[in-house]
Amino acid sequence: MNFRKQIKTVAFALTALAASGANAAIITQWTVGVDAVFLPDTIVDSNGNAPGGVTISNSDRRLRWGTGGQSGLDITNSPIDTVVNTGIGTTLPPVPNVSLTHTNNPINGATLDKVSLAIALTLTPLTPPLGALPATSTTFLIDFLETPNNDNPCANGGANNSGVNSNGCGDIFVIGSDALNFSFFYDTDGAGGDPEQEYFLSFVEATSGLNALSPAACLAATGSNEPCLGFITPEKATTTFEFGALITTERVVIDPDPDPDPDPNDVPEPGILALIGLGLAGLGGMRRRRNA
Repeated sequence: MNFRKQIKTVAFALTALAASGANAAIITQWTVGVDAVFLPDTIVDSNGNAPGGVTISNSDRRLRWGTGGQSGLDITNSPIDTVVNTGIGTTLPPVPNVSLTHTNNPINGATLDKVSLAIALTLTPLTPPLGALPATSTTFLIDFLETPNNDNPCANGGANNSGVNSNGCGDIFVIGSDALNFSFFYDTDGAGGDPEQEYFLSFVEATSGLNALSPAACLAATGSNEPCLGFITPEKATTTFEFGALITTERVVIDPDPDPDPDPNDVPEPGILALIGLGLAGLGGMRRRRNA
């Protein structure tokens, strides 16, 4: 079975950790604050220029490129605070937060090639109501390919005038997949009476707009035929997709090679498939102790 076929049938499973602190008081609800902007210094256009033919505006939340109708990316719903319930021994549906909208028009001239999205995060216990963790920032890279509209087959390997390529070859986005299990700790009493509880923060695409891409699409967008995750947006259309957050007390595990005899404890993946690569290394090992 090839990797793409495997990843299309990916499932979430949870693995209990001995260090999760069974006796710790658990925070059952969080307020998750998310603020997203594009980083101007990371913009690269299709000619290798920075920012070249790409303009940025609206407080670094709007990108436009090309001549004619222009194409673009817009961040919406940012900043936003959402309430995320803790999955205790399970995963819960992701809670949508920031949206990204791609306006895909036929254009001439330079196009977007790469840009990084900066995410500022604030995690605050809601139930029970306690003090916030220190705010943290992170970034993740978007690889983008504005495809020639009249190719056949298209860059994703599909036929022109069919499916997502029905109005001409769709454009390809690739986003990294390091989105799971960013560990942080919280001590609910601050006095050492309870052990610190470990939590895992994960981000996913909440509207099933991200999928495992074909080897042809990965090669076209990244220059590598290594498996990748992303999405394809149809020509002459505006497509919006949402990020979503989930928090668990145990690690979320992706099974890249589904067992024909699945473990009954495995949690079926609910049509999300793609895992947003936020690269939240800044959260790893983060600890907060409340003052007595």
